[in-house]
Amino acid sequence: MLPPLLLGVRRGDAVLDMCAAPGSKTVLLLSHLAAPAAGPSDETSRGGVIVANEINPQRCERLRVRLASCRVPGTVVCCAPAQRMPGPAGAYDRVLCDVPCSGDGTLRKNPDIWDSWQPRYSATLHPLQLAILTRGLQLLKPGGLLLYSTCSFSPVENEAVVAAALRHCSGVELEDVHGTLPPL
Repeated sequence: MLPPLLLGVRRGDAVLDMCAAPGSKTVLLLSHLAAPAAGPSDETSRGGVIVANEINPQRCERLRVRLASCRVPGTVVCCAPAQRMPGPAGAYDRVLCDVPCSGDGTLRKNPDIWDSWQPRYSATLHPLQLAILTRGLQLLKPGGLLLYSTCSFSPVENEAVVAAALRHCSGVELEDVHGTLPPL
């Protein structure tokens, strides 16, 4: 649940959650989008939207039901491959790119993963993760913020994907988030 906190969503933002199901992070993003503005209220600080995308139709339907139960306006649910997410370049202020991964970072809480996990699985996911990240960067407004995350410890799924995106996408730079969440 740290990625939505690091994304810094504010009222009025257009936010894309590229791989949203099951929806916990989307609900947290929505709560930030719906939070009252800290300063004087004006039209530019109101509203906003979250586009929650999920490729799997069944998971997308569960996501829609979950978000509908929040009863907070400002969410659109979309069912599309994240690497081909429709929309014009520069459409979003914030993009959450929490990509499909091997999940090896969850081995401690999901011991069943041990039976099927293989180191080479990370390498098979790398092209998809890079394609999703690249599309997210295309959809990001200049000066916007994209947060890339996985629940993997694999450098092939993390550092290698980010390094490849930095090589292929001009005008993109890393931001140091150290100290963003002081209690951690």
